[in-house]
Amino acid sequence: MQRSFRPAITKWAAILLLPVLIPAALIAGLWPGSRTVARTPEEVADFLRNFLEGTGQDWDWDDFESLRIADPELEAIRERAAHAAPPDPDLNELRALLAEAQALARSRAA
Repeated sequence: MQRSFRPAITKWAAILLLPVLIPAALIAGLWPGSRTVARTPEEVADFLRNFLEGTGQDWDWDDFESLRIADPELEAIRERAAHAAPPDPDLNELRALLAEAQALARSRAA
């Protein structure tokens, strides 16, 4: 005996729900690429310093690498750091990015 397959939601119901679900996803921050965090230059420098010195917590680098930063200058540093990171870390590049984040912190403090 063959069972008929009935989807939980029909195509028409899904189409009718889209105008509600897309704005809800945007508001909830579930849309890909919409999640950013607010970090200061000091925080970015701390992530880099902790990685270079091996003093960070287990998931610190993953959090730094994975979450986009709202500030465009800091986001550029994060992206370059992600490319210079494990499995083959470019320590010289990471040191240069640390110096850049520290300089940015000093300039914003002035």
